[in-house]
Amino acid sequence: SWMQTCCLIIFGGGYDLGFEAALGREGTRQIQSFVCAGGSYLGLCAGAYWACDSILFDKGGPLEVTGERFLKFFPGMCIGPAFPGFQYETKAGVHAVPVRYTSGRHLDKDIRHLNTDIGHLETDIRHLETDIRHLDTDVKHLDAYSEGGGFFRLYNQSRDGCVLSEDRISTDGLTFSSMDTINTKYGVSCKDSCASHVGLTSRPPLVEILGTYSSLENNSPAIVRCRVGRGLAVLSGVHIEFPCHLLDHQNIYIKPWMPLFQRSEDTRLCVFKDILRQLGVQTAIS
Repeated sequence: SWMQTCCLIIFGGGYDLGFEAALGREGTRQIQSFVCAGGSYLGLCAGAYWACDSILFDKGGPLEVTGERFLKFFPGMCIGPAFPGFQYETKAGVHAVPVRYTSGRHLDKDIRHLNTDIGHLETDIRHLETDIRHLDTDVKHLDAYSEGGGFFRLYNQSRDGCVLSEDRISTDGLTFSSMDTINTKYGVSCKDSCASHVGLTSRPPLVEILGTYSSLENNSPAIVRCRVGRGLAVLSGVHIEFPCHLLDHQNIYIKPWMPLFQRSEDTRLCVFKDILRQLGVQTAIS
């Protein structure tokens, strides 16, 4: 089985309904099982939409795609495009968007220790939420490649059930959210997290926000990390994997942004390497 030799599975840009059509429920279930059992998942743009509980893409527009998804690594919704102009056949939706990225260097060990002591999870989370602000962090700012990607919004429990959170979420904290039913105005049914589907736990994923869109209201989350069962998933609305020198410098939509991409290239590479490190991958990238 591929799961016995695989360290990290990556889904990139494209069309998330195409992923569903190609893999079906059985393929999706295998990916769920792989991550919940200790594997890692990296979702970029469409791969990030697909890994959320539900998506809201171009609501009311000609490219509208909405509804529930079944990986459920992120206990909430991915909403996009975060920036205007996206078209499938052109690069009209390309933007260089300011992203603030924070990596808690000491958090990885704490999260993995939680995996072995699930019975004391609530207590440990409260301690982490108190102590996380005192961790040494590495904050980076970059202009990232965006083309149709979204931002992430958690479901929060309320008296009326599970609704989309309107609260600002701290980039240096952890949020533990419930998974019941979403407010009917969004027309989406919110199910249990993927971990419960494979019998590991009925608890929703533990979420850390790694990156935020500096130019969007409330610094909406751009990159999130989710502890799912014994594994990890990182979801990014921006393309942190695109090397600047491989972009089409002469494309009329990309060319105006090239100075910003070039200026951020070293930082982009550092961020990409840091994300891979968190997912358990050692790289030889210099």
